[in-house]
Amino acid sequence: MNDSDIHAMRLSKLAADEADCQRLQIRHRFMQMSALSPSTRDSHAARSGELFTADEVREWLAKDNNSVGCRCSFVLVLVDDAGNPRSPALVQRLISAKDNFFARRNQSC
Repeated sequence: MNDSDIHAMRLSKLAADEADCQRLQIRHRFMQMSALSPSTRDSHAARSGELFTADEVREWLAKDNNSVGCRCSFVLVLVDDAGNPRSPALVQRLISAKDNFFARRNQSC
């Protein structure tokens, strides 16, 4: 599968999830999950565990060739009225993985 196929699938899933949530009036955001692999760009890893609207995801993917070679995924996360995730443990786990990724990368330098 090439970058164009992956990008198209990612945008299609994002649109479907967003439409379902709007139709059902479910408060949501999309959490970026970086692959955190040796080839991961710092700008992608830095967003891992962060929550975004669908429009923010689309804007970011369209900017600075972010979609090229990107293996991040964007996972639907239910949020409360204040925009806080209803599953904070999952978000925290990703933030911890991101912190470990940067710690290992800094040790290698």
